[in-house]
Amino acid sequence: MIQDNYRILTEMLSSFHQELSDINARIHENDLFIKEEVACVKALENTDDFQVFYPRKDNTPLQKDEIEKSNSRKADYEELNGKLNKTKAILEERIKKLEKILKYESYNITAINFQEDDRQRIARDLHDASLQNLVHLVHKLELCHLYIDQDPLKAKLELSLVSKGLKEVLNEIRNTIFDLRPMSFDDLGLKAGLERLLERINENKKYEIISDIDDVSCENNFILVYIYRTVQEGLNNILKHAEAEKIIFRCKMIDDLCVIDMEDDGKGFCEELEEERGDKHFGLSSMRERIELLNGIIEISSSEGNGTKIHIEIPLAE
Repeated sequence: MIQDNYRILTEMLSSFHQELSDINARIHENDLFIKEEVACVKALENTDDFQVFYPRKDNTPLQKDEIEKSNSRKADYEELNGKLNKTKAILEERIKKLEKILKYESYNITAINFQEDDRQRIARDLHDASLQNLVHLVHKLELCHLYIDQDPLKAKLELSLVSKGLKEVLNEIRNTIFDLRPMSFDDLGLKAGLERLLERINENKKYEIISDIDDVSCENNFILVYIYRTVQEGLNNILKHAEAEKIIFRCKMIDDLCVIDMEDDGKGFCEELEEERGDKHFGLSSMRERIELLNGIIEISSSEGNGTKIHIEIPLAE
């Protein structure tokens, strides 16, 4: 439904632009006619020039009549342009409003696409990790049922493993819920959400993390959510692919910009070589799409064996 509305509004906007182009052409044409009439009046007011075309002794009445006609035509063109300019102003205002609506609709469509991607990712994670682990634990409980009479000690050991496994599954589900909507982000803002994100990827103390995070604020919560998701994608890329030991993360508010820098000392990659091999960094593509939607810029610098640097600038003012 949203996509159908977007298509209809886009067609309407195209029609408005065509109408505006036609009006501008007519205004320009009338301006040329006005200039011609002005030049004509000046020529008529010059008696010598007028005598060349009308060689009579007294041409004053005829001269005045021609000047009046020329001035009348000029006034008609000016009146017409006045009406056209009013229509032009109305069209420009409609175009401005429609472009604003389309921008909002574009946000909605892209947000829906990203939400669908997130749903698929979460479903995949739940199936590949939590669900499989739960199935494994159910089998262990069935074994415990068999061991309980024959070997109570072994049953207790198995139950201890089941208890440990359940705690891990609960942690996985808790992280999935956090991915859906971080509590710290809702309650305390973007800074707390990003700090929690860094803590989460370093639960096992695998990385040396250096961070510097400002309390970035923006009236449009949509922008803050996308900033969070972009950072989340970048950190997940490091977690899954970089094989890094050190992460440097900065999120600063400079004037009306949110400036983000992510750097790792991992294995890096050569984008051109990976494209030749058919490998694609879907996480980086998603980051680029989000940043483009926010009218921001993203620069990715990486080479094999030299880690990866990502620089992002996102305007916070609408």
